[in-house]
Amino acid sequence: MRDPRAGEITFREWHDRWWDARIVEPRTLRGDASTIKNHVMPHWADWEMRAVTRMDVQSWIRSLVEKDVGAAAIKRAYNLTSSIMRAAVDDDVIALSPCRRIDLPQIAIKPPQWFTTDQAQSILDELPAPWKTMCLLGVYTGLRWGELSGLHRHRIDQRRSRIFVVEVNTKRGIKEYPKSSRSRREVPLPAHVLEALERHIYRIDRDAVVFTTVTRGRSGRLLDDGNWRRQTWWPAVEGARYFDDDGEQQLVPHYPPHSMRHTCASWLVQKGVSLYEVQHLLGHESFQTTQRYAHLQPDAHKAVLGAWERMETPLTIAA
Repeated sequence: MRDPRAGEITFREWHDRWWDARIVEPRTLRGDASTIKNHVMPHWADWEMRAVTRMDVQSWIRSLVEKDVGAAAIKRAYNLTSSIMRAAVDDDVIALSPCRRIDLPQIAIKPPQWFTTDQAQSILDELPAPWKTMCLLGVYTGLRWGELSGLHRHRIDQRRSRIFVVEVNTKRGIKEYPKSSRSRREVPLPAHVLEALERHIYRIDRDAVVFTTVTRGRSGRLLDDGNWRRQTWWPAVEGARYFDDDGEQQLVPHYPPHSMRHTCASWLVQKGVSLYEVQHLLGHESFQTTQRYAHLQPDAHKAVLGAWERMETPLTIAA
């Protein structure tokens, strides 16, 4: 039976108990800690848990909107608060969570940033030799940067022309994806990509990481995302040029390495590969993530245009 006095505990006190019991990745913890410090605690810290109502939560969301806090940051702050309240219900601290049927601001979905074939080729041409194969692999497999830089030689099945995505390179070193994760997957390799990869791994030990540092005296170390961007990716992008449809030379868009992943998905969707297949290839947990590419499908607007074409008497204006 629930003790009605349990709800007298303050939000801060209950948060501290909840926080100490969590099991999440270090990177997630850092982001959550920042969100709670900036957007949650300033409002809720001294409230008694039992005093918080649904309308109080909605008013808090409204105050964040009025402070011009971004929609994504508001959603993260709300989700954390909701988790705290759910745990309080589970532990009989409060009878009912106030985080229910709350209106949140809509998060604008940005279209994915991807390169054309000419743009991607110009970047490859600018890259130093050790990194050409890594980026070729990135464009044709859609691997995340951490998956590329965490790839082990024994995960490459040369006979079947496949890669098994198991390990990922993180700030804390190499880790394996959980066996239940969609990120753990098998990815096919086009023949020309496999050939380039075979040339690269010829002298690499079976259990070694495929792409590591090459600086003299510091070679063979795990790649650091920030250093690799600064020393390798951005110089190549800034030096790359391509010719547009009018024959004019243009700068390549200033997109980050993650755009190799978007490029892979975009090219496949444009060639008619189903969103379902792309979801599994890229290891997306949510189909909504993959749907960002739907507008690139060859027949994305076919039904609409077909309907207009079937109109017996279309509207016209005089020439």
